Formats: sequence, structure tokens, C-alpha cells
Amino acid sequence: MTNPALELEPVVRLEVLVGAPVDAGVTPAGHLRVIPITGGTAKGPLVTGEVLPIGADWNVVRPDGVATVSAKYLIRTGDGAVLTVTNEGTLGPRAVTSPRIGAPAEGPYAWLNDAVLVGTLVPLLVNGRLTGVSLEFHRVLSA
Repeated sequence: MTNPALELEPVVRLEVLVGAPVDAGVTPAGHLRVIPITGGTAKGPLVTGEVLPIGADWNVVRPDGVATVSAKYLIRTGDGAVLTVTNEGTLGPRAVTSPRIGAPAEGPYAWLNDAVLVGTLVPLLVNGRLTGVSLEFHRVLSA
């Protein structure tokens, strides 16, 4: 028996804007910076809307120098649904994340509650200053 091949289906591309980090100091896990999420956009074939100005990335730079992302924030879709995004991963040369999107139990986005998603993350810089991140989320499908 052969395992099924996996395919990726684009879900949404996000541009998440961020504010100035709050330096929470060195913890046992590493140096913690809480980066507030101040808004943004969600555009994609399956989800469109706005990133609401609520939430944060609890970013930790570990003793080995690797940074982690642990973000939680909201998207309001064009038709008024509110989705909860939780995105975690490591920020190395290629930032790959494991996003989860919570949705209302009934309605057009309910499928997101059980979807297996993968994401990529690229920092958005203006004059060397972090202003946000560009993210792409894909649903993993078995062929």
C-alpha cells in the first residue's frame, strides 16, 4: 500500500502590520519580545478580509539564536465572519509555520476548523525597520 501524495491548495495571503515590540526580557526559553499586531489585509481564493488591530506575536529568540513565532490575532472576512488565527513556527533562513484558523462552527468557513494548514512568512521592512510580515497559508490535501 502506498501513502497518498500530498498537494497544497492556496487559502489566503496576509499582510500583517505590526507595532513597536515590547521587550519582556530574557526568560528561561530565551529573549521574549511581544510584537503587537496593528492591522492588515487578507486576500486569497478562499478567505478575504481584514486583519483586526488586536493580537500579538510572542516572539522568542532562543539561546541558540533561532527566533520562534507564536502569534494570535483575528481576521474579519468580507462577509462579516470573525476567524481566529494561531500561527507558530521558527524563523530561520526559510520561515515555515503551522497556522490554525478557528471559524464559526456553522457557515462557509467551518471547514477551516479541521483543515491542516502550512504557511510561509517573510518580514516586511521599511528603511531596515520591521513594519509587518507577509504570510501565505495553504491547505494540505491528499491526492
